[in-house]
Amino acid sequence: MAEALPVPVFASLNEIYPSKTSVLREGTRWNDLLEAFKERYGALPTHVVRAPGRVNILGEHIDYSLFPVLPAAIEQDILLALRPIPGSSGSGPKVDLSNFNPKFKPSTFPLQAPASGAGEWHVDFTSPAQGGGWENYVKVAFAQCLSEFFGEEGKGGEGNGPVGMQVMMSGSVPPGSGLSSSAAVVVGAVTTFLVANGIIEGVTKGDVTRLAIASEHRMGLRTGGMDQAASALALPNSLLHLSFFPSLSPLPLPLPSGLSVVITNSLTPHSLTDTAPVQYNLRVVESICAARVLLHAWGLSEHERVKGKKGEDARVWLREVLEMWRPGKVDDETAGVLEEAVEAAEKVLGAKGRGERGWTREEMREASGMEEGEFDKTYLDFIPIRADHFHLLPRVLHCLRESQRVTRFTQICRSFSTPSAADGDASSDPRIAELGKLLVESHTSCKELYDCTHAQTDALKELCMNAGAIGSRQTGGGWGGAVISLVHTSQAEAFLGTVKEEYGPYKGLSEEKLHEEAFATIPGCGAGVYLVEGDLQ
Repeated sequence: MAEALPVPVFASLNEIYPSKTSVLREGTRWNDLLEAFKERYGALPTHVVRAPGRVNILGEHIDYSLFPVLPAAIEQDILLALRPIPGSSGSGPKVDLSNFNPKFKPSTFPLQAPASGAGEWHVDFTSPAQGGGWENYVKVAFAQCLSEFFGEEGKGGEGNGPVGMQVMMSGSVPPGSGLSSSAAVVVGAVTTFLVANGIIEGVTKGDVTRLAIASEHRMGLRTGGMDQAASALALPNSLLHLSFFPSLSPLPLPLPSGLSVVITNSLTPHSLTDTAPVQYNLRVVESICAARVLLHAWGLSEHERVKGKKGEDARVWLREVLEMWRPGKVDDETAGVLEEAVEAAEKVLGAKGRGERGWTREEMREASGMEEGEFDKTYLDFIPIRADHFHLLPRVLHCLRESQRVTRFTQICRSFSTPSAADGDASSDPRIAELGKLLVESHTSCKELYDCTHAQTDALKELCMNAGAIGSRQTGGGWGGAVISLVHTSQAEAFLGTVKEEYGPYKGLSEEKLHEEAFATIPGCGAGVYLVEGDLQ
């Protein structure tokens, strides 16, 4: 299982990037980073940590309800060149953090020792939602690692305390594109901390994933874990069928041969942290409030999973509720539990006109079977939100139907895994057309039921379909970002040419910039470490 594997140590860029062209391009970028690091700090880094961005092929906004999703790592990535500074003196260990891109200002910050020798080491950070800059994604990852490894019971590294560091970052994942640049930064920062402090040996990909998810939760963004898992756990040439119930479980899922994944950035940036209280966080809260209302309506309030529980322990997610409702049958594709749940949810959540107008806080409290204060603490107040009405039914319908689409997409991909099934010209295979249809249905659901698309991504999706995509949809957290398309590999170059020529916001961009915003990619490997010994090979 991928989560049990150690964090890989790369000996060559050929182990990271899938083609000669990308190895040559990235080799130049890596060497430029090494030279810039040496110029700033006076010596080469000892390591380069690499964490890829990710694209979610299918399964949007259902990971935090614990349903499976289908992400893949992409070639574009975050690099962190590292030189540990052991034996820090004076005021204690410091981190000198800089960015290869001069647009992002450098930052120096201390790793702060516990007061009077008691407590935990810590790092002060400011969430981007409160105006914090890019460096805070690194800070929060370091804060989480300090809590984990240098807390009162933390085992620490090779010394008695954490070491200082010189770190320079270089990123090729377009920020705000929906390709999880922030998650890649956090995964890379976690790995960087572990390497610098001599803790990396024995740490698994699953450990890095868990630390990265906890880091973003510490920042106040209730991510479901897909982005971090894809960046940390991905395997080359495969999607990840990523399950979250009953625990994190990634399985490789080869994409049928002859297909390319094409990513086109709408150039409508989105910031999940800035708008979280009325967008991303609100969708999370709507989803879990719906789960609690259904649990009570289905007579499950005394189930051992929730009976007597309070706070976070009492909070339930939709996949858990379905398991309580129909034990052992949810993953049985012949049982039809998801379709049954659609009908049952419509009766409960759509009653009294609430399917269209939404639910008030008071209506949810009354339908939850919980005391008012306990419901608010468990479901409404644990992350920042702003809303008077909560649209429970459309959120649940999206989640259930999107999960059905993930199941069908997985079935189709696996049907190509045997040689007899893969013989012949896939371009005319009706199964390929069905894959595309599932992507289009996902976009429609995100637009109409989850209300998380944007006018620009809607327009770009239509342009991609008209340009010959098998299927297209908005990908990522939503409200902007990128559109993903499945395209026949033989047509990918012509497809990209059409989109670049016809999409208005691309006009006037340089060829280099266009390549950054619209490109074909091959599913790649997850985060790892390169030991620097000079020029890269």
